[in-house]
Amino acid sequence: VKAFSNRSLLITRPLQDGLAFSEKIKNLNKSINTICRPLFEIENFAINQDISNLTGAIVTSSNAITSLVKSQIKFNCPVFCVGDSTALSAQKAGYNSISSNGNTYYLSKLIQNLVSAGTEQLTYFRGEEIVGDLGRFLRERNYNVEEVICYRKLPRDIPRKIIGDIESGLIFGATFFSKRTASLFSNQVKCLPDGFVAFCISEEVARTLLNYYPKTRLSLQVADAPSMMEMCKLVIAASEFAA
Repeated sequence: VKAFSNRSLLITRPLQDGLAFSEKIKNLNKSINTICRPLFEIENFAINQDISNLTGAIVTSSNAITSLVKSQIKFNCPVFCVGDSTALSAQKAGYNSISSNGNTYYLSKLIQNLVSAGTEQLTYFRGEEIVGDLGRFLRERNYNVEEVICYRKLPRDIPRKIIGDIESGLIFGATFFSKRTASLFSNQVKCLPDGFVAFCISEEVARTLLNYYPKTRLSLQVADAPSMMEMCKLVIAASEFAA
């Protein structure tokens, strides 16, 4: 990874998530320049779900919490959250949140430890696109899990200046939190300079980028686990190595 100095990291998450991610990075290393330019924004759907028999909710994104709040859905049962950030959003909204402090694997373990299979009714509030099929995983283990799609991603254009800064090297790399992000990015940025740093949330996302840019020598950096905190650690580790 080349030096970060005088160059910027492109953060591609939705604006509020991107700003939060940028703040986490700067809290650990103020010298890293970041540019928040979303590749998509979130459209929240109204939830018209009968929750009278609900004994537990599952959320893997704060976007689902936003949909619940906007739909004025209230319940006292536990909300099993993928990470601390999502759990905090749920708590602030008045829900009884429990964090797995990790990723969907740890979330599935948390649920299996706290919920009896085959007896309680769980609802997974999720987006149109997900990383890993948590609902199916739990159903295969005899859990009663219903899925409700309550938000989706709407693509956003990348300004020509941002593309120019990528091509010139002023933007040395970007974050990729999903295969969808990689796809939206590649649709607009047709060529990348050799050595462009791609911070990927998973090996699958990294392979997706390689398929989109087969002729470019990308510097692929992959998080140890698919979470925002691990992505943050990845960026910080790269900056320290470059120093």
